[in-house]
Amino acid sequence: MHLILNIYADVFIKNREECFKISSLNESGNADNVTWLQKNFLHCPYRVFTAMFCIYIAFGFIYARPEEIMRGLWTIIINPDILVTDYIATAGIGATYVNVALSGLLVILVLMLIKHEPTGLTIGTFGLVMGFAFFGKNPVNMAPIILGGFFYSLGTKEPINKCILPPILATCLGPTVTQLAFIEHLNTGLGITLGIIIGITIGLIINPIAKALRANYESYNLYNVGFAAGMVAIGIMVIFRITGIEFTTLSIWSEGYNTELMVLLLVISLYFIICGLLSSGKSKFLEIAHMQTDDLDFYMLFGGRSYINMGLMGLLCFLFMLAVRGDYNGPVIGAIMSAVGFGALGKRILSAIPLMAGAMLAALAASLTMGMPLNSRGFLVAAVFSTCLSPLCTKFGWKWGVIAGFIHLCFASNVTDFHGGMNLYNNGLAAGLTAMLLLPVIRVIPEFKRKKKD
Repeated sequence: MHLILNIYADVFIKNREECFKISSLNESGNADNVTWLQKNFLHCPYRVFTAMFCIYIAFGFIYARPEEIMRGLWTIIINPDILVTDYIATAGIGATYVNVALSGLLVILVLMLIKHEPTGLTIGTFGLVMGFAFFGKNPVNMAPIILGGFFYSLGTKEPINKCILPPILATCLGPTVTQLAFIEHLNTGLGITLGIIIGITIGLIINPIAKALRANYESYNLYNVGFAAGMVAIGIMVIFRITGIEFTTLSIWSEGYNTELMVLLLVISLYFIICGLLSSGKSKFLEIAHMQTDDLDFYMLFGGRSYINMGLMGLLCFLFMLAVRGDYNGPVIGAIMSAVGFGALGKRILSAIPLMAGAMLAALAASLTMGMPLNSRGFLVAAVFSTCLSPLCTKFGWKWGVIAGFIHLCFASNVTDFHGGMNLYNNGLAAGLTAMLLLPVIRVIPEFKRKKKD
């Protein structure tokens, strides 16, 4: 019996050792796989976003046949792009998804060719391109403005990889490139030519204008180029009007795509959360979600772990849409994707909530006084975009965040008339005006309190 127990013990110990070796090998193999993934994929935002744009293409071909997508892309190119032109309504959801992917891949190609080093602003730029390719941006109307950025680099001798992002962001003025082709008393060829010239000029001048205007609201409006582009669009529009060129804004919104766009939002949000969790870094999940730092560039601070915050921004917007029972369409999903992108640059969950709440308070006021639906599509877009004032809420507290969100929605609902829908970043202009209005008030109140105490 003793001999049998000894034999059993020897066999058990050997088997346990073998099992431990196999387990160690498996763990080592898994660790090696994750390390390889981090080194060859997650540490390169261009690859992360290229894979994401491939997801868009896959979704596009799920919802539409190749010939339908080609017809839709042609429709996107030859039709006006001013606010609000929902590509899902005019070209179909399949073609719109492919347009998002092509617009994003164009930007990736440009940045890789000039060897641009990715930052949080780079990722935020991807978010805005991805978002506005649902309503107004396409590779054709983007190209002249980006080309203007190259001419700016040649003229100023500034390295192109240091000054290319503002022209890419300024593609929010894409409608200026195409709109003249649809003016009745202008020859179509002449209109296209003038549009291309205007686009190149915008790319040439946007860098100095954005730098000069930034000082008015410091870094409290994340959509700095949106404000600068809004001012440029106002300048272009007043010239158009004085020369007899006038057109009305559009109001083309898609309906009936709640399920498709909701699924897309969840897939993209979970994609970024998974990428963030697999990325290397010491930051914990809750630390990333809380994001208590004065530095706006989360990607430079946390690396790939900042993808977690991007995914959480998407899930926050998903919960917001559920809470207000909002309908999805091109501009709404575009606003959400823009918020997701800036989850790597300045947007925090805890700052976004007061801003969105303040915007919905303004929507409630409009609902009570004018009978407008609380979840009106324009209100939802403005509420999501109000998160670009996240640094203001972080710096001065949630109460000012609520006030900023309220005022932002009021501005966003009214400033379109000034630029005639030529500036797709209408909310960037509204946010800049909100910050310029609030900052002096915020800073003078402590002075009043101090003098009163004295």
